[in-house]
Amino acid sequence: MKLSGIRYEPYNDSQYQAVRALIGEDAGAGEVILRVLAEEPALFMTVFIEDRLVALAQVNEPAAQSYLTVFVCPQMRRQGIGTEVVKYGEDKLRAGGTRIVRSSYRADHPSAHAFASRLGYEPYFSSAYMERTGDPYPQEELPVRRYTDDDYIASQSLHAIAFHEMRVRVGRFPESAVARSSEQERSAWEAEAEDRLVCEIGGEIVACSHLSGNVLSSISVRPDMQRRGIGRKLTMYACNEIYRRGHETVSLWCVVGNDARCLYDSLGFQEKYTTAFIRKTL
Repeated sequence: MKLSGIRYEPYNDSQYQAVRALIGEDAGAGEVILRVLAEEPALFMTVFIEDRLVALAQVNEPAAQSYLTVFVCPQMRRQGIGTEVVKYGEDKLRAGGTRIVRSSYRADHPSAHAFASRLGYEPYFSSAYMERTGDPYPQEELPVRRYTDDDYIASQSLHAIAFHEMRVRVGRFPESAVARSSEQERSAWEAEAEDRLVCEIGGEIVACSHLSGNVLSSISVRPDMQRRGIGRKLTMYACNEIYRRGHETVSLWCVVGNDARCLYDSLGFQEKYTTAFIRKTL
């Protein structure tokens, strides 16, 4: 096959059915890609050889750290197409100033691990995708309310500290630091206020949560208030809110090694698969 004939096009909605059929040939490997495609289609490139769609690439905007992932039609693998598409994405990111490229693959796809290793990508961390389907939880008393802009400083601080301490405990994030507040982030949080919850005790915010559709994006408890059952009650409250909005399933991601895994197991979440995250310095 002449790889010099590879053609790249920005994804457009008219290609959706063809892309969906392509992903359907290896649905397990492409499930997450299809979900991201629905949310952020501008990140994607379609890849053709002559008139045949052979691959799909997610190439995020260039930044100090950016993201790249590639899906190749199963029948067209092991012919160098994936390598060429990855190089194309890396060149595009490098030209925009990216120094570190991150990617991911299903941990139950060993061929993806071998492919990434050959291209110089190294293991970073793993995260389990978990789901719960069932009745809402019995609601336990907890002083939870909707987030407002005035909550930003306290909420951002406890969220940043809690996640930093989790990363340190996991031991896969040696460069972890407490994220700083910013006006850009504050504006983003205000725009999605209806999807954010805060728990206030004694006039102080001690925990917060973020919902994204049926995904429980985050549960953060102030470190000095942990191990008091607040995280468990807030998780149940947030899940019930997702159910109340009409979703039948609640999903979340849990970093492998995170102590919160025990909580999610006890609340009936089931692991569906684990994703391995990798990275490479350009």
